[in-house]
Amino acid sequence: MGRTSATDVSRLIEEVARGERELSEIRDEKLREIVRLALRLHKDPFSAPDAAARNRIRRRVMGSLRPHRPSLADRFVIAFTLLAKPTPYALRAIAVALVVVSLAGGTLVASADALPDDALYPVKIATEQVRLALATTSQDRAVVELSIAEHRLAEATVLAEDGDDDDAVIATSAYTEHLANAAAELAGSEAVDPRTADLVSQLQDRMNEHRAAAAKAASRLGAKPSTANAGAVLAAVASSEPAPSGLSPAAAIAADAANTAEGVASVAEKKIAPRRTESPRPASARPAGSVPSPAVTPGRADATQSAPASTGSQATQVSSRPSQTVDPRAARAADAARKAADEAKAAAQKAKDGGSKKSGDGNRRPSPSPTQTRR
Repeated sequence: MGRTSATDVSRLIEEVARGERELSEIRDEKLREIVRLALRLHKDPFSAPDAAARNRIRRRVMGSLRPHRPSLADRFVIAFTLLAKPTPYALRAIAVALVVVSLAGGTLVASADALPDDALYPVKIATEQVRLALATTSQDRAVVELSIAEHRLAEATVLAEDGDDDDAVIATSAYTEHLANAAAELAGSEAVDPRTADLVSQLQDRMNEHRAAAAKAASRLGAKPSTANAGAVLAAVASSEPAPSGLSPAAAIAADAANTAEGVASVAEKKIAPRRTESPRPASARPAGSVPSPAVTPGRADATQSAPASTGSQATQVSSRPSQTVDPRAARAADAARKAADEAKAAAQKAKDGGSKKSGDGNRRPSPSPTQTRR
Protein backbone atom coordinates (compact mmCIF):
# COMPACT_ATOMS: atom_id res chain seq x y z
CA MET A 1 0.00 0.00 0.00
CA GLY A 2 3.11 2.19 0.07
CA ARG A 3 3.05 5.39 2.11
CA THR A 4 -0.62 6.19 1.56
CA SER A 5 -1.68 8.68 4.22
CA ALA A 6 -4.84 8.65 6.29
CA THR A 7 -5.99 11.74 4.37
CA ASP A 8 -5.66 9.86 1.06
CA VAL A 9 -7.64 6.94 2.42
CA SER A 10 -10.34 9.25 3.75
CA ARG A 11 -10.58 10.98 0.37
CA LEU A 12 -10.99 7.66 -1.44
CA ILE A 13 -13.72 6.59 0.99
CA GLU A 14 -15.62 9.82 0.37
CA GLU A 15 -15.26 9.54 -3.41
CA VAL A 16 -16.52 5.96 -3.53
CA ALA A 17 -19.36 6.78 -1.13
CA ARG A 18 -20.50 9.68 -3.33
CA GLY A 19 -20.26 7.58 -6.50
CA GLU A 20 -17.43 9.64 -7.96
CA ARG A 21 -15.16 6.59 -8.13
CA GLU A 22 -15.79 2.87 -8.50
CA LEU A 23 -14.30 0.54 -5.92
CA SER A 24 -12.80 -1.52 -8.74
CA GLU A 25 -10.85 1.53 -9.94
CA ILE A 26 -8.62 1.39 -6.87
CA ARG A 27 -5.64 -0.61 -8.10
CA ASP A 28 -3.98 -1.31 -4.77
CA GLU A 29 -5.60 -4.46 -3.39
CA LYS A 30 -5.00 -3.62 0.29
CA LEU A 31 -6.22 -0.07 -0.15
CA ARG A 32 -9.31 -1.30 -1.98
CA GLU A 33 -10.07 -3.69 0.89
CA ILE A 34 -9.70 -0.87 3.44
CA VAL A 35 -12.19 1.30 1.55
CA ARG A 36 -14.60 -1.61 1.21
CA LEU A 37 -14.37 -2.33 4.94
CA ALA A 38 -14.93 1.33 5.82
CA LEU A 39 -18.05 1.53 3.67
CA ARG A 40 -19.37 -1.67 5.18
CA LEU A 41 -18.83 -0.37 8.71
CA HIS A 42 -20.71 2.80 7.85
CA LYS A 43 -23.70 0.83 6.60
CA ASP A 44 -23.68 -1.34 9.73
CA PRO A 45 -22.50 1.06 12.49
CA PHE A 46 -23.40 -1.26 15.37
CA SER A 47 -21.22 -4.20 14.34
CA ALA A 48 -18.95 -3.91 17.37
CA PRO A 49 -18.44 -6.87 19.72
CA ASP A 50 -21.24 -7.39 22.22
CA ALA A 51 -20.91 -6.48 25.91
CA ALA A 52 -19.83 -9.98 26.95
CA ALA A 53 -17.06 -10.04 24.35
CA ARG A 54 -15.84 -6.59 25.38
CA ASN A 55 -15.79 -7.61 29.03
CA ARG A 56 -13.80 -10.76 28.26
CA ILE A 57 -11.22 -8.83 26.28
CA ARG A 58 -11.12 -6.02 28.84
CA ARG A 59 -10.34 -8.53 31.59
CA ARG A 60 -7.55 -9.93 29.47
CA VAL A 61 -6.14 -6.45 28.81
CA MET A 62 -6.28 -5.56 32.50
CA GLY A 63 -4.77 -8.89 33.53
CA SER A 64 -1.27 -7.49 33.91
CA LEU A 65 -0.17 -4.43 35.84
CA ARG A 66 3.05 -4.02 33.89
CA PRO A 67 3.11 -1.96 30.69
CA HIS A 68 2.82 -4.15 27.63
CA ARG A 69 2.36 -3.65 23.96
CA PRO A 70 -1.28 -4.04 22.87
CA SER A 71 -2.09 -7.26 21.05
CA LEU A 72 -3.80 -7.35 17.67
CA ALA A 73 -7.05 -8.39 19.37
CA ASP A 74 -6.82 -5.42 21.74
CA ARG A 75 -6.33 -3.02 18.87
CA PHE A 76 -9.31 -4.40 16.96
CA VAL A 77 -11.54 -4.13 20.04
CA ILE A 78 -10.55 -0.49 20.49
CA ALA A 79 -11.12 0.19 16.80
CA PHE A 80 -14.55 -1.42 16.58
CA THR A 81 -15.69 0.10 19.89
CA LEU A 82 -14.88 3.57 18.62
CA LEU A 83 -16.36 2.97 15.19
CA ALA A 84 -19.60 1.55 16.60
CA LYS A 85 -20.68 4.92 17.99
CA PRO A 86 -22.94 6.96 15.66
CA THR A 87 -21.06 9.96 14.25
CA PRO A 88 -21.33 12.24 11.22
CA TYR A 89 -20.30 10.49 8.02
CA ALA A 90 -17.23 12.62 7.39
CA LEU A 91 -15.92 12.10 10.92
CA ARG A 92 -16.63 8.38 10.70
CA ALA A 93 -14.74 8.15 7.43
CA ILE A 94 -11.71 9.89 8.91
CA ALA A 95 -11.86 7.72 12.04
CA VAL A 96 -12.11 4.56 9.96
CA ALA A 97 -9.20 5.64 7.81
CA LEU A 98 -7.00 6.47 10.78
CA VAL A 99 -7.80 3.28 12.65
CA VAL A 100 -7.50 0.96 9.67
CA VAL A 101 -4.28 2.52 8.43
CA SER A 102 -2.86 2.30 11.96
CA LEU A 103 -3.82 -1.36 12.23
CA ALA A 104 -2.49 -2.19 8.77
CA GLY A 105 0.83 -0.44 9.33
CA GLY A 106 1.35 -1.38 12.97
CA THR A 107 1.30 2.27 14.04
CA LEU A 108 -0.06 1.52 17.49
CA VAL A 109 2.65 -1.07 18.09
CA ALA A 110 5.38 1.21 16.80
CA SER A 111 4.19 4.06 19.03
CA ALA A 112 4.64 2.01 22.22
CA ASP A 113 8.29 3.08 22.53
CA ALA A 114 7.80 6.62 21.19
CA LEU A 115 9.30 9.59 23.04
CA PRO A 116 7.89 13.14 23.25
CA ASP A 117 9.85 14.34 20.19
CA ASP A 118 8.77 11.38 18.03
CA ALA A 119 6.04 11.73 15.41
CA LEU A 120 4.12 8.76 16.85
CA TYR A 121 4.03 10.09 20.41
CA PRO A 122 0.53 11.65 19.99
CA VAL A 123 -0.71 8.21 18.89
CA LYS A 124 0.72 6.72 22.08
CA ILE A 125 -1.01 9.34 24.24
CA ALA A 126 -4.31 8.89 22.38
CA THR A 127 -4.14 5.13 22.88
CA GLU A 128 -3.69 5.63 26.61
CA GLN A 129 -6.71 7.90 26.73
CA VAL A 130 -8.77 5.25 24.95
CA ARG A 131 -7.69 2.68 27.53
CA LEU A 132 -8.81 5.01 30.31
CA ALA A 133 -12.13 5.60 28.57
CA LEU A 134 -12.75 1.85 28.29
CA ALA A 135 -11.98 1.25 31.98
CA THR A 136 -15.40 1.04 33.63
CA THR A 137 -14.46 0.34 37.26
CA SER A 138 -12.17 2.10 39.72
CA GLN A 139 -9.97 -0.99 39.82
CA ASP A 140 -9.59 -1.00 36.05
CA ARG A 141 -8.84 2.72 36.01
CA ALA A 142 -6.19 2.25 38.70
CA VAL A 143 -4.53 -0.46 36.62
CA VAL A 144 -4.48 1.76 33.54
CA GLU A 145 -3.25 4.79 35.51
CA LEU A 146 -0.37 2.72 36.89
CA SER A 147 0.47 1.43 33.41
CA ILE A 148 0.56 4.99 32.06
CA ALA A 149 2.67 6.10 35.03
CA GLU A 150 5.22 3.40 34.31
CA HIS A 151 5.36 4.43 30.65
CA ARG A 152 6.11 8.01 31.72
CA LEU A 153 8.84 6.89 34.13
CA ALA A 154 10.43 4.73 31.42
CA GLU A 155 10.39 7.73 29.07
CA ALA A 156 11.90 9.94 31.78
CA THR A 157 14.77 7.49 32.27
CA VAL A 158 15.57 7.39 28.55
CA LEU A 159 15.38 11.18 28.28
CA ALA A 160 17.60 11.57 31.33
CA GLU A 161 20.16 9.21 29.83
CA ASP A 162 20.24 11.51 26.80
CA GLY A 163 20.78 14.55 29.02
CA ASP A 164 17.37 16.03 28.16
CA ASP A 165 16.48 17.12 31.68
CA ASP A 166 13.62 19.41 30.59
CA ASP A 167 11.58 16.67 28.92
CA ALA A 168 12.64 14.31 31.71
CA VAL A 169 11.02 16.74 34.17
CA ILE A 170 7.75 16.71 32.21
CA ALA A 171 7.68 12.91 31.95
CA THR A 172 8.59 12.42 35.61
CA SER A 173 5.93 14.89 36.71
CA ALA A 174 3.32 13.03 34.67
CA TYR A 175 4.48 9.80 36.34
CA THR A 176 3.77 11.18 39.80
CA GLU A 177 0.37 12.51 38.75
CA HIS A 178 -0.78 9.20 37.26
CA LEU A 179 0.56 7.30 40.26
CA ALA A 180 -1.43 9.51 42.63
CA ASN A 181 -4.51 9.03 40.44
CA ALA A 182 -4.09 5.25 40.60
CA ALA A 183 -4.00 5.32 44.40
CA ALA A 184 -6.98 7.68 44.56
CA GLU A 185 -9.06 5.27 42.46
CA LEU A 186 -8.46 2.50 45.01
CA ALA A 187 -8.81 4.48 48.23
CA GLY A 188 -12.59 4.36 48.36
CA SER A 189 -12.98 0.58 48.50
CA GLU A 190 -9.73 -0.90 49.81
CA ALA A 191 -11.23 -1.46 53.28
CA VAL A 192 -14.20 -3.49 52.01
CA ASP A 193 -12.94 -5.19 48.84
CA PRO A 194 -10.15 -7.79 49.14
CA ARG A 195 -9.24 -7.47 45.45
CA THR A 196 -8.81 -3.72 45.84
CA ALA A 197 -6.66 -4.23 48.92
CA ASP A 198 -4.49 -6.63 46.92
CA LEU A 199 -4.13 -4.05 44.15
CA VAL A 200 -3.06 -1.45 46.72
CA SER A 201 -0.38 -3.83 47.97
CA GLN A 202 0.85 -4.40 44.42
CA LEU A 203 0.83 -0.65 43.80
CA GLN A 204 3.06 -0.10 46.84
CA ASP A 205 5.45 -2.85 45.70
CA ARG A 206 5.62 -1.30 42.25
CA MET A 207 6.32 2.14 43.69
CA ASN A 208 9.20 0.70 45.71
CA GLU A 209 10.59 -0.84 42.52
CA HIS A 210 10.34 2.52 40.80
CA ARG A 211 12.33 4.16 43.60
CA ALA A 212 15.07 1.55 43.48
CA ALA A 213 15.44 1.85 39.70
CA ALA A 214 15.41 5.66 39.87
CA ALA A 215 18.07 5.66 42.59
CA LYS A 216 20.42 3.55 40.46
CA ALA A 217 19.87 5.73 37.40
CA ALA A 218 20.30 8.95 39.40
CA SER A 219 23.58 7.72 40.88
CA ARG A 220 24.89 6.79 37.46
CA LEU A 221 23.79 10.02 35.76
CA GLY A 222 24.92 12.27 38.59
CA ALA A 223 28.53 11.20 38.06
CA LYS A 224 28.64 12.80 34.60
CA PRO A 225 28.42 16.59 34.13
CA SER A 226 26.37 16.23 30.94
CA THR A 227 23.61 14.33 32.74
CA ALA A 228 23.90 15.67 36.29
CA ASN A 229 20.79 17.85 36.01
CA ALA A 230 18.76 14.97 34.61
CA GLY A 231 20.05 12.77 37.40
CA ALA A 232 18.68 15.26 39.93
CA VAL A 233 15.22 14.78 38.43
CA LEU A 234 15.33 11.02 38.97
CA ALA A 235 16.82 11.55 42.41
CA ALA A 236 13.57 13.27 43.36
CA VAL A 237 11.74 10.05 42.49
CA ALA A 238 14.18 8.00 44.54
CA SER A 239 13.73 10.12 47.67
CA SER A 240 10.93 9.37 50.11
CA GLU A 241 9.21 11.23 52.92
CA PRO A 242 7.08 9.50 55.55
CA ALA A 243 3.36 9.92 54.87
CA PRO A 244 1.18 11.56 57.55
CA SER A 245 -0.13 9.13 60.14
CA GLY A 246 -3.71 7.94 60.09
CA LEU A 247 -3.94 7.49 56.33
CA SER A 248 -5.17 4.36 54.62
CA PRO A 249 -2.55 2.46 52.55
CA ALA A 250 -3.88 3.86 49.27
CA ALA A 251 -4.06 7.39 50.65
CA ALA A 252 -0.48 7.05 51.94
CA ILE A 253 0.68 6.07 48.44
CA ALA A 254 -1.12 9.06 46.94
CA ALA A 255 0.44 11.39 49.52
CA ASP A 256 3.86 9.91 48.78
CA ALA A 257 3.34 10.49 45.05
CA ALA A 258 2.28 14.08 45.73
CA ASN A 259 5.44 14.67 47.78
CA THR A 260 7.52 13.28 44.92
CA ALA A 261 5.71 15.56 42.48
CA GLU A 262 6.55 18.53 44.70
CA GLY A 263 10.19 17.48 44.74
CA VAL A 264 10.33 17.27 40.94
CA ALA A 265 8.67 20.69 40.64
CA SER A 266 11.23 22.16 43.05
CA VAL A 267 14.09 20.80 40.92
CA ALA A 268 12.55 22.31 37.78
CA GLU A 269 11.82 25.68 39.38
CA LYS A 270 15.30 25.90 40.87
CA LYS A 271 16.75 25.69 37.37
CA ILE A 272 14.86 28.79 36.18
CA ALA A 273 15.24 30.84 39.39
CA PRO A 274 16.85 34.21 38.46
CA ARG A 275 20.37 34.70 39.69
CA ARG A 276 21.31 37.91 41.50
CA THR A 277 24.33 39.88 40.39
CA GLU A 278 26.14 43.10 41.23
CA SER A 279 26.15 46.15 38.99
CA PRO A 280 27.53 49.71 39.41
CA ARG A 281 25.10 52.36 40.59
CA PRO A 282 25.99 56.06 40.49
CA ALA A 283 26.31 57.77 43.86
CA SER A 284 23.89 60.44 42.66
CA ALA A 285 21.13 57.83 42.53
CA ARG A 286 21.39 57.33 46.33
CA PRO A 287 20.02 59.67 48.99
CA ALA A 288 22.45 62.39 50.03
CA GLY A 289 24.77 61.34 52.82
CA SER A 290 24.03 57.64 52.51
CA VAL A 291 26.81 55.09 52.63
CA PRO A 292 26.73 52.32 50.02
CA SER A 293 26.61 48.73 51.19
CA PRO A 294 29.69 46.85 49.99
CA ALA A 295 29.25 43.62 48.05
CA VAL A 296 29.89 40.57 50.16
CA THR A 297 31.90 37.79 48.57
CA PRO A 298 31.25 34.31 49.99
CA GLY A 299 34.12 33.19 52.15
CA ARG A 300 35.47 36.73 52.59
CA ALA A 301 32.90 38.33 54.88
CA ASP A 302 35.39 39.46 57.59
CA ALA A 303 37.68 41.17 55.12
CA THR A 304 34.81 42.98 53.49
CA GLN A 305 33.29 44.23 56.72
CA SER A 306 36.63 45.54 58.04
CA ALA A 307 37.34 47.58 54.90
CA PRO A 308 36.57 51.33 55.05
CA ALA A 309 33.44 52.51 53.31
CA SER A 310 33.89 54.20 49.96
CA THR A 311 31.91 57.33 49.11
CA GLY A 312 33.14 57.96 45.58
CA SER A 313 31.12 57.86 42.38
CA GLN A 314 32.54 54.43 41.58
CA ALA A 315 30.87 52.80 44.61
CA THR A 316 28.75 49.75 43.92
CA GLN A 317 25.82 48.12 45.60
CA VAL A 318 23.82 44.93 45.11
CA SER A 319 21.33 44.96 42.24
CA SER A 320 18.38 42.61 41.81
CA ARG A 321 18.78 42.44 38.05
CA PRO A 322 18.65 38.83 36.71
CA SER A 323 21.95 37.82 35.16
CA GLN A 324 20.53 35.72 32.30
CA THR A 325 17.43 35.01 30.25
CA VAL A 326 15.36 32.01 31.29
CA ASP A 327 15.44 29.08 28.84
CA PRO A 328 11.91 28.71 27.36
CA ARG A 329 12.12 24.90 27.45
CA ALA A 330 13.13 24.96 31.09
CA ALA A 331 10.29 27.37 31.88
CA ARG A 332 7.80 25.12 30.08
CA ALA A 333 9.07 22.11 32.02
CA ALA A 334 8.78 23.96 35.33
CA ASP A 335 5.23 25.03 34.51
CA ALA A 336 4.24 21.46 33.62
CA ALA A 337 5.87 20.16 36.80
CA ARG A 338 4.00 22.66 38.98
CA LYS A 339 0.66 21.78 37.35
CA ALA A 340 1.34 18.07 37.81
CA ALA A 341 2.23 18.66 41.46
CA ASP A 342 -1.08 20.47 41.97
CA GLU A 343 -2.97 17.61 40.31
CA ALA A 344 -1.13 15.04 42.44
CA LYS A 345 -2.03 16.99 45.60
CA ALA A 346 -5.68 17.03 44.53
CA ALA A 347 -5.57 13.27 43.94
CA ALA A 348 -3.94 12.75 47.35
CA GLN A 349 -6.71 14.78 48.99
CA LYS A 350 -9.31 12.74 47.11
CA ALA A 351 -7.66 9.53 48.33
CA LYS A 352 -7.57 10.84 51.90
CA ASP A 353 -11.25 11.77 51.81
CA GLY A 354 -12.21 8.46 50.20
CA GLY A 355 -10.33 6.45 52.80
CA SER A 356 -11.73 8.47 55.71
CA LYS A 357 -15.31 8.00 54.53
CA LYS A 358 -14.79 4.24 54.51
CA SER A 359 -13.34 4.50 58.02
CA GLY A 360 -16.51 6.13 59.35
CA ASP A 361 -15.56 9.81 59.16
CA GLY A 362 -18.84 11.03 57.74
CA ASN A 363 -18.25 14.67 58.68
CA ARG A 364 -15.34 15.13 56.29
CA ARG A 365 -16.27 17.10 53.22
CA PRO A 366 -15.09 15.44 49.99
CA SER A 367 -12.72 17.39 47.81
CA PRO A 368 -13.28 17.96 44.09
CA SER A 369 -11.95 15.30 41.71
CA PRO A 370 -8.63 16.24 40.14
CA THR A 371 -8.91 17.81 36.71
CA GLN A 372 -7.70 15.54 33.90
CA THR A 373 -4.70 16.96 32.02
CA ARG A 374 -2.52 15.71 29.13
CA ARG A 375 -1.19 12.10 29.62
